Amino acid sequence: MSATPGSQIAGYRVVELLGSGGMGDVYVVENEQLQRREAMKVISVSGASNPDFQQRFSNEARTAASLDHPSIITVHSYGVADGLPWFTMSYVRGPDLASTTLSPADAVLVLGQVADGLDYAHARTVIHRDIKPANIVITRNDDGSIARAIMLDFGIAKLADSPQLTAVNSVVGTAAYTAPEIISGQHASALSDQYSLACTAYELFAGGAPFKADTTTALMMAHIQTPPPMLGQARPDLAPLGPVLARAMAKDPAARFSNCQAFTDELKRAFAQTQLGTATAVAVPKPSYQTPAPQTPAPQTPAPQPFHPQAAPTPTPPPYGRGTMTPPPVSTPPTSMQQPAMQQSNPSHPGMVQPGFSQPGMSQPGMVPPVGAGMYAPGGGHPQQGPSNFSGAGSPPPVAGVAGQAWVGGAVPPTKKSKKGLWVALSLAAIVLLAVAATTPLWLFKGESAPAPLAFPESLLAVESGTACAVQNGDLFCWGDNEFSQIGDGGTGTHNTPVKVPGLTNVTAVSIGNYRSKNDGYPTTACAIADGDVYCWGANRYGQVGDGSTEGRQAPVKVPGLGKSTAIRTAAGTTCAVSVDKELFCWGSGEAGMIGTGNTAEVVATPQKVTALKNVSYVAGDGSTMCAIAGDDNSAYCWGGNDDGQIGNGTTTQTSTPVKVQNLKNVTSISVGGSYDREKDLYHRSSCAVADGKVYCWGNAVDGPGNRTVPVEVSGIEDPKQVSVDVQGACVVDGSAAQCWGNNTFGQLGNGNTEDQMKPTPVTGLTNVKAITTGQSSTCAMDESNEVYCWGASSRGNIGNSSADAEKQTTPLKVTF
Repeated sequence: MSATPGSQIAGYRVVELLGSGGMGDVYVVENEQLQRREAMKVISVSGASNPDFQQRFSNEARTAASLDHPSIITVHSYGVADGLPWFTMSYVRGPDLASTTLSPADAVLVLGQVADGLDYAHARTVIHRDIKPANIVITRNDDGSIARAIMLDFGIAKLADSPQLTAVNSVVGTAAYTAPEIISGQHASALSDQYSLACTAYELFAGGAPFKADTTTALMMAHIQTPPPMLGQARPDLAPLGPVLARAMAKDPAARFSNCQAFTDELKRAFAQTQLGTATAVAVPKPSYQTPAPQTPAPQTPAPQPFHPQAAPTPTPPPYGRGTMTPPPVSTPPTSMQQPAMQQSNPSHPGMVQPGFSQPGMSQPGMVPPVGAGMYAPGGGHPQQGPSNFSGAGSPPPVAGVAGQAWVGGAVPPTKKSKKGLWVALSLAAIVLLAVAATTPLWLFKGESAPAPLAFPESLLAVESGTACAVQNGDLFCWGDNEFSQIGDGGTGTHNTPVKVPGLTNVTAVSIGNYRSKNDGYPTTACAIADGDVYCWGANRYGQVGDGSTEGRQAPVKVPGLGKSTAIRTAAGTTCAVSVDKELFCWGSGEAGMIGTGNTAEVVATPQKVTALKNVSYVAGDGSTMCAIAGDDNSAYCWGGNDDGQIGNGTTTQTSTPVKVQNLKNVTSISVGGSYDREKDLYHRSSCAVADGKVYCWGNAVDGPGNRTVPVEVSGIEDPKQVSVDVQGACVVDGSAAQCWGNNTFGQLGNGNTEDQMKPTPVTGLTNVKAITTGQSSTCAMDESNEVYCWGASSRGNIGNSSADAEKQTTPLKVTF
């Protein structure tokens, strides 16, 4: 039974019911503490009270809440009340793209904003899975121009397949935008989101989806086999955009653009070749994908304004087609788009309908959707189109590069495949699509997240100075040495099993760093990214905690002056973070030039922007040297100390600003490590990276004596994913296995003995490895199930298992959280 206005749900006052469906109810609620209205979804479907489902709900809600982008819906809070999961979001007045009109120029602008939001999410291993016009809301400025495009149904995933969850009364409405690889049974990815965005773009320009059919199975077959239609056939005035859309809708994901922004940038360039400017508006009918029959317009009866869950930056006028605002001009579609023949069945594909713009009642100049046509129960779902979903907490595979290919006429021929088994796969895909839709009748859950590697999975682990940390379901756990409060529990006592770091939620990255002090041993600092913000604690002699002081901190302190961040590294009294805008900021000790700005002051206690680097994706460092992956070609840059050639520029000269590492591009992982020679009182530094699918190392040699001032390839590794180096030893994720080589004094290579190995050697007993990190003779790895295993030096409890050897653990032991 739905809650009545004035009643309470989880401390929120119900204002009104917005909509109901098989998954539950959506309300406008009053957040009385903050004195604002929000949209609340209450999951009341059978099975929602199951504890396993509720735990999955909480995990995925954290992912949704961690996304912070102007074009992504904002999730404020979540929980369970009276046995039913719920979450709240901002909401705003505005139409979705399935119920409004856009000029081609506005469509290009909106698509660019959506692409930026998608790339932001993809960089954080979250995929949407249900991009379509009904899931994109726009707000307008007072002058009628586009203010923002906001994606709905973003963030919750891995729930619709829950065996505890059942729902009824659903319809299918997203097959018109589904990528062929998903229909064929592959996992959703950043490239499948791009395909759906391209289908959406085609609809915005042509007035209808690129593929239509009178059955869902035929529609999915079209996605798999039929070349994408050229836009010029439906809109000759927009013909230059056709090849761009065709490439983004390529059957082979590798033939698409490298990311969504690259797609919309090319779309923008193509649109510049047309003469339309902002004068042409495209009426976008609400498609009906189940049958080609004409739609019956909704009656012109008063209806409440639709509300969408995302806060508007400024008050917006009523949407076009509603209220008193005059709608923008809608140009008459080209004659070829209005011919009845365009709606006839395609004889070469029985059941298929040619794309066109001749739906009755929608092709006349000036037509706009009737009042109420876009009524919204947050998420933009329309009964005619079926459910939209709130999905995407997954781990998409790395974005593939665009394959070299000749584009003839812009059309991409279908991939030739044996038809044996195709109908079986298609039938199974149809069953899966129907089953998933059965759990998403209103606007929420659909699909599962792809079990593929994270972009930088090493961010989830940190090992240094006898201390280790790991991220588990958004929480941070640390163990081992705690002399400088680097575990963050407010004390200094050693822990040989994991301790949850208090006050941090939605953790996405962690780092531990230290430096050698003749008086104090190895002062250690820890930093993490939680809810997108940077927090640091522990030793702070050089201001590396970043709060403007030089006093040690026993608990996490938020670093002021930084926006949301994606990567963090603290090392040798210096800390650096990568912002969501792909800019690098550093603070702490500048003596060795590690700040990267040219500032070599002893203490730099607040973040400084490293302006020499652009498009930064990751940062690493150790000792006196920092490195980053940056630039359009994902090159490696290093700066700071260079006694062993660890900067990789062919010299041993120290530099206080970034220098490009020689001969490396397409870098996907980078690490810096070091060792201390007690006899000579000298540090030695090594660097390693994965570039173009190969492992390279430089600086102090890991596989023997001597130094190398430029990268040298490491042989014996077939499929490197990620590399970590420290104390003259290195480890790599090789396919789904782990290999290590170099110094093995404490068994840190994990092969059951303590003999040094000059060539990569498999770690004993590990499978499905996605991340590995080694630091000060201890090593930890994480598998695809997020299980953590540690080995190596164990005297300070840093293995995380009380049964570890007192000094040397030579094989991996599981860490229990």
